[in-house]
Amino acid sequence: MLNDVLMQLAQAVRWPEPWLEAFILGCNIVIATVIVALCFYLARGFLRPILARVLDKLDGRLTTETALERGKLASRVAHLLPAIVLQALSPLLFSHYEHLSSVLAIVVLLYLYLFIGMAIAAAISLIGKSYAHLVTNPTIPYQGISQLLKLLTFILFSILIISTTLGKSPALLLSGLGALTAVLLLVFKDAILGFVASIQIAVNNMVNVGDWIEMPKYGADGSVIEIALTTVKVRNWDNTITTIPTYALISDSFKNWRGMQQSGGRRIKRAINIDINTIRFIKGDELEQLKQRSRLKAFFEQPDVISLLASDDVTNIALLRYYVRDTLRQHPDINQNMTLMVRQLQPTEVGLPIEIYCFSADKNWLNYEAIQADIFDRLFAILPVFDLAAFQRIGSRQELPLRG
Repeated sequence: MLNDVLMQLAQAVRWPEPWLEAFILGCNIVIATVIVALCFYLARGFLRPILARVLDKLDGRLTTETALERGKLASRVAHLLPAIVLQALSPLLFSHYEHLSSVLAIVVLLYLYLFIGMAIAAAISLIGKSYAHLVTNPTIPYQGISQLLKLLTFILFSILIISTTLGKSPALLLSGLGALTAVLLLVFKDAILGFVASIQIAVNNMVNVGDWIEMPKYGADGSVIEIALTTVKVRNWDNTITTIPTYALISDSFKNWRGMQQSGGRRIKRAINIDINTIRFIKGDELEQLKQRSRLKAFFEQPDVISLLASDDVTNIALLRYYVRDTLRQHPDINQNMTLMVRQLQPTEVGLPIEIYCFSADKNWLNYEAIQADIFDRLFAILPVFDLAAFQRIGSRQELPLRG
């Protein structure tokens, strides 16, 4: 119908007969170009903002976090409109030009395959980012699943594009890929292992984003910031980033501090070596002098200490253990509902280890270190009061006790 109108127009202006077909083709190309350009302008100027606002309305809380992904999805969907319009107009404008029509149909189909695949990939990314934002502690390996789905999308549409370009059936192309299975398995080995590892990690709840892990083999000691299909990113305590193969979390050992973070305290387990030569019985007059010290008056009024002093053979190391235990029980930053003890370990060539085993109520690393240091500051300072000394090695030949 349009060609008939153009024919009548050409005859009205007395267009030369040999150039009549070229005139009609040129007019059709101009009309198609104008319509496609107009559709592209409308898609960019109106359709894309509308789509973006529709996606925003789905959940306003995701506006800031996923604005980039929503923009990509809206842009790629908007790019489909000009191609769809051109595909609909092609039979109308170029029905008399079979070769041009077939080439144009292939080009439009390739364009549609490309942007449909990109739109699906953007939608997968948006869903993954939305899940990560909505769920505080995600247990599903959304990053690995998202990357796998995008990889499958890429493979599928690549096959469609290649088959369309060659004019062959996708089924025929897929059957030819059977001989390349070994090569494909080799190429996508990391992706396959990573996906399997992601499933095992999720099912066994081994690692989540935000967990603090230690993996000395890979130099990782920090918080997990991303669990992807083939890699896991760890932000170390010094803000460096370590990348670990996802499958390594299954095949190798690592330490996860999540249990400590979810518990009621962070463990303090450290010993001080006492010079064995300074351990002795406390004499009666020495005990009276200790009771007169203002710092120790409340300590000697404790029932367990009174029971200890009922014996005539009290040692200074026993008094130290009771004093440290009493100090820990009174410490405001020690969790009193978890294990708390002061114990002797096996004597060694560097003295008798007195170990403190308790849990800090504050699990923050900086505060934990400060609490631990404060406890041992007091322990070192109180040793001379009980006439004890910490063992200290000076040089390679001489060993002397640290006296108060």
